[in-house]
Amino acid sequence: MTKNQEKEVFLLLNTIATQVQSVQSDVKEIKQTVNEHSQILNEHSQILNEHSQILNEHSQILSAHSQILSEHSQTLHLLVSKVDSIAETVMTNDRRLTAVEKNVGDLRGGIH
Repeated sequence: MTKNQEKEVFLLLNTIATQVQSVQSDVKEIKQTVNEHSQILNEHSQILNEHSQILNEHSQILSAHSQILSEHSQTLHLLVSKVDSIAETVMTNDRRLTAVEKNVGDLRGGIH
């Protein structure tokens, strides 16, 4: 091998070594970035799990409240029905009382 060829080989080896070091540095940075992103992803996953648990708890509370509301609605409907029935009875009795009062008034008028 000639001196020029040796120089070219050494220059080529030097260039290759420099590029390998650059690639190794890039790989190291990429690994660090991937690790940081993995940590962020893990944190976000934990937050998402916490939010899912909270949402599930709220859903259970909402379901319980909905059931209570339904029960209260049924009770209210029953009370309204009873009040309507009482009002109808009162009106019927009022009509009877008015008729009796009229009859009594007619009788008094006939006696005097």
